[in-house]
Amino acid sequence: MPCRVLLADDHTLVRQGLRRILEAQADLAVVAEAGSGVEAIELARIHRPDLALLDVGMKGLNGLEALSQLRRLYPSLAILMLSMHADERYVLRAVREGASGYLLKDCVEEELIEAITAVRQGAQFFSPEVQKLVQRRAATVSSGASPADDRYESLTDRERHIYQLLAEGNSNKEIAGLLNLSLHTVETHRSRIMEKLGLHSAAELVLSAVRRGLVT
Repeated sequence: MPCRVLLADDHTLVRQGLRRILEAQADLAVVAEAGSGVEAIELARIHRPDLALLDVGMKGLNGLEALSQLRRLYPSLAILMLSMHADERYVLRAVREGASGYLLKDCVEEELIEAITAVRQGAQFFSPEVQKLVQRRAATVSSGASPADDRYESLTDRERHIYQLLAEGNSNKEIAGLLNLSLHTVETHRSRIMEKLGLHSAAELVLSAVRRGLVT
């Protein structure tokens, strides 16, 4: 039976290109396409794919947040992250959240198929540039150094979603409409986010999200 694949990228042309490459393989079948992290989670629930390819930089709910939630919901799901850049913030969080691999979008088709083959077999796969980052961090950890604590880890899934939406410039009212929440609920979440992260203004919130690699 072919491996069932979920594609998630907020660029239609990218999804179409990936679908073309994957469906040229007899043992791969694209069962769903998502344009956002939220949609990816919902389609994973419906289609129960064997493998998910997630773009890191999706708006609304980025690929790293989708990875975190999918890993908890479907522990056996193989998840391969796709990104334009080997950004250390993204790579290290993807590894920490349990990604099966991390692939740069400028890779050739053969590397994509190689990566998919590896993660299907239970192995990890990283583009060469990404592998260097992973090895460097592993060496740092083995030497006794440890990364600084990040208050972001104390946020709930809902708070992380709202945090990203706020950082992208959405108002409380707009977020309430997007998430089907009351304005009061969104305002309460915003206050908790600001308190947990030690933030005091909208500008600080945006800057903190940029530093964490949630928005560009």
